[in-house]
Amino acid sequence: MAIRTISIKGADSQDVAKKAEEALKDFDVKFLLFFASSCYDNSNPAEELKKVFPDSEIIGSTSHSEYCDSDYTDHSVSIMAMDKDSIEDVCVRAVENIDKEIELRDVVEDMEAHFGGNEEVFSNFDKYVGLILFESGAKAEEVFMDRLGTATDILFVGGSSSAAENNISRVYAGDKVYTGAAVLAVLKTVNGYDVLKTQSACVMSERKLLVTKSDLHSRVLYEFDNRPCGEVYAEVLGVSVDKIQDYFVSNPLGIVADGEIFVRTFNEIVEDGITLHCGIPEGSEINVLKIGNIVEDTKQALDSVVTYKPAGVINFNCLYRTFEMLNKQLTKPYCELFGRYPSIGFSTGGEAYLGHINETSTVLIIK
Repeated sequence: MAIRTISIKGADSQDVAKKAEEALKDFDVKFLLFFASSCYDNSNPAEELKKVFPDSEIIGSTSHSEYCDSDYTDHSVSIMAMDKDSIEDVCVRAVENIDKEIELRDVVEDMEAHFGGNEEVFSNFDKYVGLILFESGAKAEEVFMDRLGTATDILFVGGSSSAAENNISRVYAGDKVYTGAAVLAVLKTVNGYDVLKTQSACVMSERKLLVTKSDLHSRVLYEFDNRPCGEVYAEVLGVSVDKIQDYFVSNPLGIVADGEIFVRTFNEIVEDGITLHCGIPEGSEINVLKIGNIVEDTKQALDSVVTYKPAGVINFNCLYRTFEMLNKQLTKPYCELFGRYPSIGFSTGGEAYLGHINETSTVLIIK
């Protein structure tokens, strides 16, 4: 059976767990991943799920809205359950206080030791992949991903928690709930995996802008080329400075490396600069981008990689992309692309792939 996906709307977390138990009663769950609307956080959904799946490793995140197979939903819980036919083993760890100076080498070595050590992982590199879920309120993803990349060669992909109207943001591991934390899971897959990233964006202007003043921790950008960043951004777009906020989503920023685009999006204008959803360090060169056709670009990306029948697909899709699709009534054709496979996803507060990015869809495909 390998992988099962289900979408549940329940009265509360206990009701969700009860419905999940019934839906998966003939399935031997080894690892369970869930994305739960933050409306269920009046109780702990992980704790309730752990009660009915006591022998399973469980991780999850709160979400603004959820994806499951061909459906877009909200106020629901999307669940992916994996058995021994899809993953041989899994190791889960939670790292708290990620806004502090965190040393990740011990955590990574501990996780690798679970599988037999670094040599085992390196020898079977095509089977090991990491999932990472951040509690977005910590605003520490940039530094954490940089340190994680230094500590291990395992590729980690994932996303940051988002919230529904109650603005509650959480991540979960086992039966525990966390804020200010990251949850890591390393999967040893049976048949391997693929990862794709599509940002449905292209370079609008070839003009390179040098970041000369920024605050990475606070995610505030102040200057391009030693000038106010808003002034330069307006100049590139050909609009007046007082209109630039209208272009933040349609014309994000991009760090272009080896032909690949890593998106950073402005958030709001503050007194001396502009806040970002992902920080940009001083010395970075960026281009101004433009957003294309999300559905068509995602289809091309999926079709170029998924040339086989996958066991399951996990989609970390930026909340800004969800908003764009809702505005243009594109959620149905978008979800139909993922309905071709057993799949779940959620609208993230940022995506993790070789760093912290946003306005992107980062997809893990389990073969």
